[in-house]
Amino acid sequence: MSDLKEDPMIYVHKVTKSFRGSPVVSDVSFHVHKGEVVTLIGPSGAGKSTLLRCINHLEVPDSGYILVDNELIGYREHGDDFVEVTGGDSAKARARGGMVFQRFNLFQHLTVTENVALAPREVLGVPKSQAMARAHALLDRVGLAHRFDNYPSQLSGGEQQRVAIARALAMNPQVMLFDEATSALDPERVGEVLDVIRELADEGMTMVMVTHEMAFAHEVSDRVLFLADGGIIEEGTPEQVFGAPRHERTRAFLSRVSQPAS
Repeated sequence: MSDLKEDPMIYVHKVTKSFRGSPVVSDVSFHVHKGEVVTLIGPSGAGKSTLLRCINHLEVPDSGYILVDNELIGYREHGDDFVEVTGGDSAKARARGGMVFQRFNLFQHLTVTENVALAPREVLGVPKSQAMARAHALLDRVGLAHRFDNYPSQLSGGEQQRVAIARALAMNPQVMLFDEATSALDPERVGEVLDVIRELADEGMTMVMVTHEMAFAHEVSDRVLFLADGGIIEEGTPEQVFGAPRHERTRAFLSRVSQPAS
């Protein structure tokens, strides 16, 4: 379905999404290759989070389609048309993209280990002992081996967000999607979450991020896309977009936010 010579890991084709008749994402196309980190930047209301949620089929596009590893997300082909998948098939398709939100969305009545193990058990049918062992390994990976039996209310915001990252990784996603993963954190907790994301990037995880952490975006991104009014206004390497933006809208936005050190 992709017309690129080398099929990308994520292929977004002419995606449009409106709410109450107002377009939020308008005819957007881009791709992300395996192991690439692409960051979406832009003003509030530009459609960044909506686009990210479309990739994970948490929002259903009005038109266009999205492939992850050359597989349709949220739909199956039926003749010349697409039919939306539902139920367990939808959940399994969504699991291809691990999503980390602004808010942690952890179950307060479950321990952090149980939070991480829940989706593999319920969606993938992983046996409890295996899911719990995997949860322990992932919590250790994000620096929370000492928190296995704690409840979310006993953790700091940064620790809860690291649990959320471990929970997303527990589904063995092919891509990771980060929607302002540090925006709800106290400033002193931001670094510990960025360290985990940085490690995933260094390990070759394919990632799409929405962030206002411009210095971090400059450091870890392979490409940066600037969105405004529901469309991609400019894209390029971090050096080009941050250092020599071509479009006036990009220059105006960057002049109002913290810039990476030159």
